[in-house]
Formats: sequence, C-alpha cells, structure tokens
Amino acid sequence: MLKMKQKNLITVVTDNQLTADTIAKAIGATEKHDGYYLGNGYAVTWTNGRVIEATFSHDESFVLSTSMDCRLVYAHNFKFAMRNYDNLVGYNKSEQDAKQLATIKALWEMSSTIVNAMIPDTHGDLDFLNLYYFLAVPREVRRAWLPMLTKGAIRHGVMHGPSDRKEYETWLAETIYNHLIKVNNESLPLEGAPIVEEVTIDEAAKIAESVGVEPPKEGDYGVGDKYIAIFTEHKPLYNVNGLLVDAATELDFNHEQTIQTAYNLYAKKLISYPLAMQNTIPTGVWNMMRRNKEILRYNSKWGKSVSKGKPSRRHNFRMGESIYNGHGIVTTGLHPIDLSHDEEKLYNMIVKRVIEALTPTAAEIKATRKKNRKNKQSKVKTA
Repeated sequence: MLKMKQKNLITVVTDNQLTADTIAKAIGATEKHDGYYLGNGYAVTWTNGRVIEATFSHDESFVLSTSMDCRLVYAHNFKFAMRNYDNLVGYNKSEQDAKQLATIKALWEMSSTIVNAMIPDTHGDLDFLNLYYFLAVPREVRRAWLPMLTKGAIRHGVMHGPSDRKEYETWLAETIYNHLIKVNNESLPLEGAPIVEEVTIDEAAKIAESVGVEPPKEGDYGVGDKYIAIFTEHKPLYNVNGLLVDAATELDFNHEQTIQTAYNLYAKKLISYPLAMQNTIPTGVWNMMRRNKEILRYNSKWGKSVSKGKPSRRHNFRMGESIYNGHGIVTTGLHPIDLSHDEEKLYNMIVKRVIEALTPTAAEIKATRKKNRKNKQSKVKTA
C-alpha cells in the first residue's frame, strides 16, 4: 500500500515498466518505488499488459447512441474484470496483477489528472477504458499520444494531450463504434478513415498469381472494409507486417523476437511505434525526416547511401489517412548506443528501409529541379 500524503498528482499510466521508465525520465519523475516512479508533481505507473478484460454481453440490451459520450456508450455495453491467467497459460498471475492495480488505484485517488499513455493505437485506448471503468476513480483524463518516445514528444504529450483534440475525439468515437459493431456481429459499415498500406507490385503479383487474377499496376489500389492497399513499384516504409516478414527472411527472427526487439528500440527512443498497420506518413513526420536523415549518414552500415536534398514524398498520406491509425516506421534522429546484438541487426534493417523509401527517384529529382527553376523565374519577373 502507498504511504504518501501528496495530493493533486498528475499520474501517467502506460502498458509496461520499460515505457514507464522512459516517460518518467523525460518528465523528471526520478524516484523509483514499488510499482511506480515519482517526482516533479508526477507519478508514472504501468499495467503489465492487458490486465483488465472487457466482456460484451449479448443477452443485455445493446446501446449505440450518437447523443451519449462515446466512453459512456462503451462503459454501458461491457463488463470489466481482471484477467485470469489460469485459463490462458497455466499459471496464476492474479496476485501480481492485483498488487499493481491497487498501486494504480491509490495513485489515481491522490491525483487531479490521469494521463493515458498506453500504446498509440486502438488497443491502447480500449485497454485504458477497461482499466478506468474497472477501477472506478473518476478524474480528468488526458491522452498522451506517443508514436515516438523522444523527450520532447513525451513532455508535449503528457502536458498538452493530442495536437488536434477534436480529431482524436472523432477517431476515438469511431473506434468505439466499430468495436461495438464487431462484437455485436452487426452488418453495419465501419466508420472513420481507412487504414492505408502500400504494397509492392512484386508482392501483389505473387498473391494475384496464387488466386488466379490479373496482377495490379503502379498506382492501382484495392479497397476492403476500412482498408486500402496501394500498389507501388517502390519499397514502402515498414509497418508491422512488413517488419515481421523481412526480419524472418533476412535475420532469421521469429515473430515474438521481432516484436520484442522492435518494442525495445521504440522504448529506447530510436524508432517510431512499430506495431502499426499503416505504412504511409503524415506531413509532420516527413518534415521531421528532412532533419533526421542527416543523422542516418553516420550509420556505419548504410550511411553512405543517404541521398542529398529533401526526402521523397511518395509515401506521404494521400488517401484521407488519420495519424491515429499509425504511420510507417521511421527513425527518430537519435544516435543508437548500448544496443543488443538483436537490436542492432533490426535497427540497421529499419534504417536501410527508411533510406530506400525516402530516397527520391531520378524522375522526382528532375521534377523538383524543374519546379525550382520555375519558382526562380517567377520571382525574377515579380522583382
């Protein structure tokens, strides 16, 4: 049990201790305690994964309201309980979970604000709602959306929340709506921006051949339920699927090894969140890569292949994507140190793909030069 008299804390909760440690260092919560960090007016704690599970009851009345707050709709339709490891993997972790939940609840009761710093995707927000309604400690909640764990990104996210609060709230409402549609087996269309995945023509051709259809051409795209596949001649940035495939074929990593190693690189602030399905990037990330690509020149393995000038825009958002559906895996501009052998191998593989994806083609370079000449000529005429 906590032995603190402090009040009006801001408590940050995330998924695991590794991420909590990174967040705590960024915001000055440097006192380490059993189950949390403390300092500078903040407490930082973690859940050890998906501790609280939500069960939808098909026997009770289903509520899908446009007038009710989306979080309350979610709370009305689900029942929340602590996970039971006995049924899943054959051992009981309930005592450890219960202890950590008691710590989180005690911190929340001493807090004026709770910061949701769970993983930046659909699962992170639903996991937080499960925890929030299970513990039943009503407080002001702020979402720290952290696709990158650099110090500046953490401090901004924890202090200010999403850069576009309205867009985030819309995305969350659509996420909850879609989740309710799926668990209730309703045949209604899903809401919100599509998840966009770029797929190389070579990969698409193999799939097309296996099912006996015509292979796609450059610029073609396929549409599924809230999903768009864009077929391209160029290798895209990695998403989780591409990362798993190449790590298996090039590095002989199994899936669990790849996920854990990628998450370690994310927690070490070296790459963006690696478990997204979407692999295009928003303009803000493209602008960041204009600066960060210079750091890649120092990469001992692939630095010499970094091109001069601006990165290519061919993998930028262009189909109505939402930043809250994630983006392609990019490097953060920090120099890697103290990497394990697995981390170094996976990091170098990601660096290689970032360089390949953001290197302009000869046609792009020619078009940029032509545009620059026109701009210079127009300036001369108006002078």
